[in-house]
Amino acid sequence: MKTNEVYNIKYVDASYSYAKKIDKTELSLHEAYGYVNKSDNNIIITFIKKKLPKGQEESALGLVIPDTALLSYKDDNAKILADFKIGMSVAVTWRDIVIFESSNLRKDCSTMYTEGFLFKIEKDHIVLKNPETIRTYPTPIKNHPINKPSYCTIPVSFIISITIIK
Repeated sequence: MKTNEVYNIKYVDASYSYAKKIDKTELSLHEAYGYVNKSDNNIIITFIKKKLPKGQEESALGLVIPDTALLSYKDDNAKILADFKIGMSVAVTWRDIVIFESSNLRKDCSTMYTEGFLFKIEKDHIVLKNPETIRTYPTPIKNHPINKPSYCTIPVSFIISITIIK
């Protein structure tokens, strides 16, 4: 990829629902246009660049997404869910997308920790009911989102680990 060209990136993201009941679930699809760089296992998409003295540029607004968020990403991470069943109380550690401004430029994704009841297990995502989510990285650790949702949909490709809570 050339860093001075604008690319169209299509990706998936986790999502929250405040509905009392949900039936059909699917991943939230998004697309972004911007300058693209890769940093370890993250994709950095810069929407706006600021001009600096001496002809340099600084990223002013953009996204950091897991490389596993790209629609073109193919993974068999579903094996991680082989021993899990609907209704189990679980703890999921997963990578999340970050929006940045030049004042807090980052090159890595947030790490999230969510506890909840497995409501659905699909090929490409899981849905947790009554989720409690905190962002564990970067610090400070904080609740996410601020208002407690009823459901959380997490792409399977974002999952770092999942364990049963006894």
